[in-house]
Amino acid sequence: MLGMLKMLPLIIALSVAGYMYHNTVVSQKDAVIARLETNAVILKENAIRLETAFESEKTAREKSEDNLKVQLQAVGDLLEKNAFMQAEMDSYLSIFKRHNMTGLARAKPGLIEPRINNGTKKVFRQIEQDSEEVANADSN
Repeated sequence: MLGMLKMLPLIIALSVAGYMYHNTVVSQKDAVIARLETNAVILKENAIRLETAFESEKTAREKSEDNLKVQLQAVGDLLEKNAFMQAEMDSYLSIFKRHNMTGLARAKPGLIEPRINNGTKKVFRQIEQDSEEVANADSN
């Protein structure tokens, strides 16, 4: 029994050391678990944010594609109108190239001047109408 009493402080010291080691290890593990749980929550929040951002970017991309289609259609229409107007202008210019309008105007001024004046009036009226349409479109 005397041997037991001598070993009692050693057993108590070992028990206290074991208990302290256990508490230290458990507290470290608890801290790691807490950090991991915090990271998991942050990662879930970031995943939700990324999904939301992805959806908004997808919507914006679709809108941009739709706008691009509309713009391409408008450009195509303008190119068609331009080609038509260019062909019309070429046909009118070919009339002047085929005829000697200066010589005809000098020879028969009463025949040419009224036609030229009427044509000029029509062109100016059309320009005025087009200008009014543009002005009205800008004000609306």
